[in-house]
Amino acid sequence: MIRHRSLILCAAAIFGATAIAVYLLGKKWLLFGAGAAALVVGIHVVLVVTAIALGGASVVGFVLGWMHGHPMETPGTSSKLIHWARSYDLLVWVLTLGRDRAFREQTLDLAQVALGESVLDIGCGTGTLAIAAKHRVGSAASVAGVDASPEMIARACKKARRARVEVTFATADVENLPYAAGTFDVVLSTVMLHHLSEQARQKCIGEVRRVLKPGGRLLVLDFGGAATRRARPGWVHHHAQFNLLEVVPQLRAAGLSRLESGSAGFRDLQFVRALA
Repeated sequence: MIRHRSLILCAAAIFGATAIAVYLLGKKWLLFGAGAAALVVGIHVVLVVTAIALGGASVVGFVLGWMHGHPMETPGTSSKLIHWARSYDLLVWVLTLGRDRAFREQTLDLAQVALGESVLDIGCGTGTLAIAAKHRVGSAASVAGVDASPEMIARACKKARRARVEVTFATADVENLPYAAGTFDVVLSTVMLHHLSEQARQKCIGEVRRVLKPGGRLLVLDFGGAATRRARPGWVHHHAQFNLLEVVPQLRAAGLSRLESGSAGFRDLQFVRALA
């Protein structure tokens, strides 16, 4: 849908123009009785509904394409970057139907984030989840966030200053985390892994395992569940081919264990929790 959104929007315009023509020219047919009038009105309604549906599909395609960014100019990877930091929070609010705060708290609950734990949010975006984690772990604990997009990190830093919390944000690739081994109790990854190429994903998982303390936890939230995706044809992009549960073997190969998985309770998002 995203790839062909221009054609879809063009088709919407054609259907809309045809609907107007049917309405204007159809008045002559009203003289032929109620049957002809009903036929004209029916055709007009179908054309209008089709035009609106196609236009909406094109808009959704544009929004999803915009949200998922552009390929990184990094040799050997095909990861994605999102640069639209200023409007990203609004987009998340719209896509979660205003439930973004509840979604963040649910994520922290799934990760079992507790007072005093050190937390790293990879692919942190504008930093909202990392800031929420800071409120939960307390002032004495360290929280960090990394993202490859400088625009996202700049906005995250501004939000942390406004919230008056100490969260360290850094522009960095998740394939090469700028932290020493065994630094964090918890690593969070929310709707990020599907942006990575296969090679980058393997490196990222290896880096996560490296920076986790012994017994530390990784929580991953991402797309999964083919049946749910088929039920929502509008929610389709390159993540339509991604299933988080298929990443489980990579997590085990990296040395993570005691894996738990299930529905995250929002759309077709799944979670996987693992121990280092």
